[in-house]
Amino acid sequence: LKQPSWLRQIRGLKRISSTPLPGRGTRAKQDSRLPRLRVIQTSMDRLTNFVRAQPLGAAEGLHKKEELLQWLVNVGRSGEKCAENFGYIGTVAQSASDMDDDVAAAALAALGDMGEVGSRHMHVVAKALSRSPKVAAAAARSLGLFGPEAARYEEDLGSLMERSTDETVQAAAIAALGRIGAEAQASHISSLLDSSFAVVSGAACQALGRLPRSGMQEAPRIVQKLKVASIRYAAVSALANLGPSIVEKYMSDIMPCLEDKDSRTRLSAAEALSIVPAAASGAGALLKHQDPGVRCTAALCLGRLGKEAADSYVNDIASLLSDDAEDNSESYMAIGGGSLRPVATLRRPRCAALAALGMLGSVKHANDICDALMDKSHEVKLAALDALMQLGDLGRLTVMIQTALEDDVYMVRVKACECLASLKAEDAMNSLPELFEDSAPSVRQAALEALASCPEAAKNYSSEVFKCMNDEYGNVRAAAMLTLASMGAVGQNYASAIAMELNCQDMVVRAAACEALGKLGDHGAAFAEEVSLCLEDQVPMVQQAAKKAMERMGAEALPYIDSAQSLTNGGY
Repeated sequence: LKQPSWLRQIRGLKRISSTPLPGRGTRAKQDSRLPRLRVIQTSMDRLTNFVRAQPLGAAEGLHKKEELLQWLVNVGRSGEKCAENFGYIGTVAQSASDMDDDVAAAALAALGDMGEVGSRHMHVVAKALSRSPKVAAAAARSLGLFGPEAARYEEDLGSLMERSTDETVQAAAIAALGRIGAEAQASHISSLLDSSFAVVSGAACQALGRLPRSGMQEAPRIVQKLKVASIRYAAVSALANLGPSIVEKYMSDIMPCLEDKDSRTRLSAAEALSIVPAAASGAGALLKHQDPGVRCTAALCLGRLGKEAADSYVNDIASLLSDDAEDNSESYMAIGGGSLRPVATLRRPRCAALAALGMLGSVKHANDICDALMDKSHEVKLAALDALMQLGDLGRLTVMIQTALEDDVYMVRVKACECLASLKAEDAMNSLPELFEDSAPSVRQAALEALASCPEAAKNYSSEVFKCMNDEYGNVRAAAMLTLASMGAVGQNYASAIAMELNCQDMVVRAAACEALGKLGDHGAAFAEEVSLCLEDQVPMVQQAAKKAMERMGAEALPYIDSAQSLTNGGY
């Protein structure tokens, strides 16, 4: 995550304090098996406390406020898992009540993006419905993302929908009511289908699509919205959500949307039609359309339809493997910052064909898919590797996959590692140790994780894996420890070295050390006391890893089981 300046200022903290502190527990004792693990507060612990102590809502200057807003955006994008692991949810929830509308709205949006973890502060979000339009819209959006759990606030959202004169707030409230399944509000939502504001009308379409009983009745009106370009995407999405019977009934109305100028609308139409086998003929006819974006959508639609419905079009899809065209019609929006660039499968027919052949499990085209690994475009290579993963174990093709391990683009090398791991290609594992010295840390990590997928092969490279524990990147060191833990008896020889990492500054490394020791049997259980100290770590991710490790350690961990059982999940 991009950290604001007030976090960067504390990077000068010493890595390890010279004086032991009693912060993690009072059970730290000298152990003959291992140099004493000092009970200390690392700079990461201090960093975590510092973050929690920041008054995020107190914007003392515009520059600082902008940094805080960016931090909130970033933690929201990091999602539920990071919120659970790193324990900053309380700080974000506190910021949702900030008097500054910009800060409060950013915090509320972040809570919504944090899923179930964010829903623990649902009451804070609901209180914001009565604030300014910007804050109320963010609160309504987040309640909708919480799903049916937010049904208790149906009346509040309904009231907001009725009283608000701001189209953005009204649309957010309508969308939220649809997501929480508020059938009681359906009549009012239906009345807004013909709103003069496109955003409100579109939200009403999508909400009714999530309310089956009312949506079925309003389907004819929703179909009429397909004629309006500004809300066509919302209408197609709504019809898709209403199920196969509605899509089949209005298939002739939805089919032209596969040729829409907007890539999102085309994809939504493809997803909708993919649940109706009868749509195969219409999609197949578009494989030779003059627009490369349309050809992409047609291929994806057929791939989603499955082998039984689209088998007669497999060769036509494969013919797109020689299609070098690219749809750049929406590039101006990406360049101007209006939206992200469409994914390769919506722009490049070759990528779409590879994805479709993978979904259809077309083994007879495996060699053609492998040939795509020699393409000059890294996007095509990535699509080919994804397709090969879906085809399953085809031993003769692993040689071609191994060539991707030497690609100039690091993303291709990462994907090649993931592909070998998915296929459990043991005969190709001897190529992975060479990547332990790759210039990209994500490649080193992927190579270690791929090797861990084949423990028997990994045992032959324990020394090389052990060297990776000195890597400068925590994620690589963590992957190295978990790879050693996968080696069974061979990995047990490294238990003491792994235990030394329990006091590492990097939270990911501490968590991985706990997890690895939990998998090393009696050799890992010998460090049960040291692992138990991590139950009092400042970071929830480390706490949970320690708890699970102790549960696996059996009798050695019994003296500390009470501490493990009393540990609360996400107590920040």
